[in-house]
Amino acid sequence: MLNYPHLRQGIAYELRRVRNQGIARLPRKLAKRAIGVILWLVLLPVTAVLHLAGYRRVTVFTDRIGHLALEPDCLLKEEALGLVPRRRWFILAPAGRVANQHLLSYWRRFIRVYEGDATCFILASMSNFGLMRYDVSKYLLAARKPQAYRIFALWKDRPPLLALTQADEDWGAQALRQLGLPEEAWFVCVHAREPGFSPVDEELQAHRNGSIEACIPAMKEIARRGGWVIRIGDPTMTRLSPLPQVIDYAHHPLKSDRLDIIVCARARFVLGNTSGIALVASVFGVPCAVANMVPIPTLWFNPCDISIPKLLWSEDLGRHLRFDEIFESPVARFRYASLYAKAKLRVQENSADDISDLAVEMLERLDGKFAEFAEDERRLLRFRSLFRQDHYAVDSRARCGVLFLRRHSEFLGDSSVTVPASPRVKRLN
Repeated sequence: MLNYPHLRQGIAYELRRVRNQGIARLPRKLAKRAIGVILWLVLLPVTAVLHLAGYRRVTVFTDRIGHLALEPDCLLKEEALGLVPRRRWFILAPAGRVANQHLLSYWRRFIRVYEGDATCFILASMSNFGLMRYDVSKYLLAARKPQAYRIFALWKDRPPLLALTQADEDWGAQALRQLGLPEEAWFVCVHAREPGFSPVDEELQAHRNGSIEACIPAMKEIARRGGWVIRIGDPTMTRLSPLPQVIDYAHHPLKSDRLDIIVCARARFVLGNTSGIALVASVFGVPCAVANMVPIPTLWFNPCDISIPKLLWSEDLGRHLRFDEIFESPVARFRYASLYAKAKLRVQENSADDISDLAVEMLERLDGKFAEFAEDERRLLRFRSLFRQDHYAVDSRARCGVLFLRRHSEFLGDSSVTVPASPRVKRLN
């Protein structure tokens, strides 16, 4: 049983938490769990009645903004599509366990939210063992074929569930002016995940990080084309040196939960990476250009999104692995930094040129000016053909970046996909 990497990593994670929090907290934690089991037994008849009445606790991971954005969104879309029966849904959001209170306020219109510590403890105890519980980990945390991709695909061109309220539109316009954004200016949110985001699991997730410095050429290109950049994130992140038309919002005194949501929802697009903040944009229907995707067979969620993967350098082979080599091996499903290290693989973040190309491709697609050739279509089809049915993003309708595949066509493992001297077909998309 301990041969399963997810189980081993989970045990290692819990042991690190015990070390970080101190052994003195362990008895209290065990006692709390024991009380929870007793409550479950005592309240089991009440739980059964509430279960039959349709009450369901939605197990949203409220601590992380990506989960807080995507999990309620997928549940409500599934319900609207008739894939799950209507229930009396509720979310538990105890104090100190909510990544963004303002985003939670948007879900209150659809789902009841309980916040009191005692109420949350009692309801969590009642719903810990099946009854009165709806597990939403299947949407994003599933190791293979998470359901979020299928739901986004079935949703098609329907409008997003969330849209900024008029109060947020008005307040946000004033706040953006205070940030220094000119009236009527368009902007792009830029984010790069860094180690300070979540120290407790950094050892597991370090392979997902990227550097904001690699995003600077993309920021300059956005500014050159007349746009502004709002760098989002948290105050632990590397400070940006002053750049024209770039606002380092992560370190700005006006930063707030409310403005975090507004800038994501009002951006022309989000230039991000494998971190949850970009999902806020996704649930508001804002396109995402996502760099540094890992595991490698990972794409973003909406059809308008563009993703590019990290590259893997093999210490044993002394070269990068081709995509076909990765997709055909267990490496395609590696989700922890230690697995790459054990396999002697170095996870290499996208270059500044790759990220700049990604931003340019998104801008030109949004403007209807992106030129796509027949060879580009062949490369895209080749990349998608590498996905297996058990790969994480096999059901995604997003695309891999065309300019990225042009630059790295040798990693497709097909010598026939080369750029000819004279492209045959030009298509504006």
